[in-house]
Amino acid sequence: MDCCKHLTITPISRDIKSASNIDYNEQLVRVKTNELNWCWDDSRFNKAKEGEYFAFYFHGIRVIIHKIKSVKPPSCRLSSWSKNVGQGDRNVVELSEPLKEIGWTEWQLLNGPESKMGTYTTDDLTCDRYLLYQMLLNIEKNTYNPKNKKLVIEEDNDEENLEEEEENLLKRLSKIKNLKKIKTLEQLKNKILENIKELNEQILQIDEEIISIKKII
Repeated sequence: MDCCKHLTITPISRDIKSASNIDYNEQLVRVKTNELNWCWDDSRFNKAKEGEYFAFYFHGIRVIIHKIKSVKPPSCRLSSWSKNVGQGDRNVVELSEPLKEIGWTEWQLLNGPESKMGTYTTDDLTCDRYLLYQMLLNIEKNTYNPKNKKLVIEEDNDEENLEEEEENLLKRLSKIKNLKKIKTLEQLKNKILENIKELNEQILQIDEEIISIKKII
């Protein structure tokens, strides 16, 4: 299974009274205070799979990526989730610690989806969101290397390190822009080749018609 081809995304509302905001803050308490695992419910289609990636989506702000460690049946849903009417048949995904935080600008450059409504699993990212797919591949390679168990997200107040991180981020953004430009040019090339093929077919058809007319004459 290619664990990077699909991403399950759940939007977190800015409204502090919303179920998603309340549930997310509950997770923060579970993890930081009670040292429990991150968990969330799946989409209504229960498409999430163990080993794939999961994103908490804060529209216009950031996206936080986790890995799905396991998928459990609806019977494992938290009692506090009972208020989420209509979601009692959803599986529970147990998640890793946060692996990467993506700023909003970078998310847009990656052509990340921007739906604000409900948890869902994306279609095959290799088809129409290849930059996002590549980003997940990089997380997979860097974070899950047995020799490197260090998380991507770190707290660091060192000004020099922050400047270095900013410089690295700018380089990554430049690379993303170039990849996006390459993909656009490749799509344009393919479209031109398709047009050329159609023109060749039309020319052949015209030649055949000319030959037929000459025979009649």
